[in-house]
Amino acid sequence: MKMILVAAGVEHVSALGYHLKPLGFTLEHYADPIKVIDRLDEIDPQAILFNAGDFPRHWKALLRLAREKKPREDLIFLLIAPKDFEMEDAAKAAHLGVNGIMQPNLEDKQELYRLEEIIRRYRSVQDKRNFARLVPQEPDELGFAFTHPRRLAFVSGRVREISIQGSSFLPARASAVEDLAVGTEIKDCSLKVEDQIIAVSCKLTRNSEELGFQFLSFEEGGHHALLMYIQSRAQRALKSAHRESKQG
Repeated sequence: MKMILVAAGVEHVSALGYHLKPLGFTLEHYADPIKVIDRLDEIDPQAILFNAGDFPRHWKALLRLAREKKPREDLIFLLIAPKDFEMEDAAKAAHLGVNGIMQPNLEDKQELYRLEEIIRRYRSVQDKRNFARLVPQEPDELGFAFTHPRRLAFVSGRVREISIQGSSFLPARASAVEDLAVGTEIKDCSLKVEDQIIAVSCKLTRNSEELGFQFLSFEEGGHHALLMYIQSRAQRALKSAHRESKQG
């Protein structure tokens, strides 16, 4: 499968190419949007990543053309939005059939994971890594807490990264967990996913600035609820952008 990057510069090419390879995608860079518009059938990409900040007058034309030829399920179209991207433009992109809107810091782990989530939602990927990950940001609603197994103290904090296999967790007070040994199993942790509290048992795999947890078991339905939440990240972000455009 092929993804094309339409951007004036090459600063994202290396990171994107490296990250896309395990998903079964090759990356081709085009610095001329007119060339892509004229030769879209010949190029025949399965995904397009377009830098709207570099070419603010061309992304709508290419997106409109792409949707005339293929639906969202067959051709993924992603916009890299500049910091001054108007909510009106976000609403226009949603109306024209964009699959997602990315932030310009594409070498950031959070944005790369978002890119992966969107691709997984629309394409069957060949990935050696068999699980999707989420780095929480607005409008995500995730929380994690547990009781210290020996001191019975309540430990809360912030989820830094999560997958169906485990999570990275930043405790509110590092001193509250400094005595926890790697390999410790902690039962009945509380994982908050939107309005649902899921009981999950974990094993500590890392204790440094962050705690690393492997999920050992979920309460009935919990595994599925977390998986569905992770996979719907791109859809939530797009709906949030659309709501903000209406409010503005």
